Amino acid sequence: MNIFGDTTIGLAQGWLRGLSSRQNAISENIANIDTPGYRAKEAPFESELRRAFNRSSTTLAATDARHLTAAPSRRDQLGVQEAQLLTSQRLDENTVDIDQEMVKLSGTQMMYQAAASALNTKIAILRTAIRG
Repeated sequence: MNIFGDTTIGLAQGWLRGLSSRQNAISENIANIDTPGYRAKEAPFESELRRAFNRSSTTLAATDARHLTAAPSRRDQLGVQEAQLLTSQRLDENTVDIDQEMVKLSGTQMMYQAAASALNTKIAILRTAIRG
């Protein structure tokens, strides 16, 4: 949704879609915790968010030397860290680690709430502008 050239709502929707996808993958992983041979699914929301950013032409303009510009992209900071990749080996070859899934679930829920709050704030601003 692009209201008057504003891509904020579309970006928030992409963020929510990506987080919803991650939530579904985590739920499936938890549901299959005792399924022999089950491979844990990953749905990194960051890739969906990057796709949403790449579709938009949002850039920061620095018209003064004192203006802040966008920080350089640090892809190595997003997603699973190396320490998280160390999972216990199970005899049934199931790769789900309940502790990691619960941490991911908690983080996903917090990010979803933040995205929904940002979207609600943007809609409230538009509603106020329309009402006058």
